Amino acid sequence: MEKGYIQIYCGEGKGKTSVLNGMVLRALGAGKTIDYVRFLKNRPTSENIILEKLGIHIKSFYHFSTKFVWEMDPKEVETFKHETLQGYEYFKNQLKNENLDILLADEILGAVQNGFINKHDLVEALKNKSTHLEVAMSGRYSFPELNQVAHLISEIKPIKHYLDEGVIAREGIEF
Repeated sequence: MEKGYIQIYCGEGKGKTSVLNGMVLRALGAGKTIDYVRFLKNRPTSENIILEKLGIHIKSFYHFSTKFVWEMDPKEVETFKHETLQGYEYFKNQLKNENLDILLADEILGAVQNGFINKHDLVEALKNKSTHLEVAMSGRYSFPELNQVAHLISEIKPIKHYLDEGVIAREGIEF
């Protein structure tokens, strides 16, 4: 690719991670080199199993727990922040990788929203990425400075969801 673009998938609706997973399949089919980093999540999912079989290891730097941020005590949050920053440093280094076609960062926007990653630093890192590198990021909320450097922003908006009626997450559908 001559020029790589910056894509954002945000919103409160279900499907942001699924968009990134679909991009992986499309890129693999086209023979592209891919790296996939996941923030804020460390629970096993069905898509991780099949992506691993296809040679895509989703890198997570969140190892000490499978809790969500809101379930953690302050000491756990500090450990989590430290691990998140390790993942972010890896992500920033990959932005300069000339041998990479596509870099995916699931829930990096959530890491910014939670104050684990500095939003201005993220914007600067993206401005200085390898020219050919395509970057796709997800999370609930974007922010104006990031929107300025992005080339594509899609918002996923919930209209109706059975989880609101008490249906629990189902293997193979939600995870």
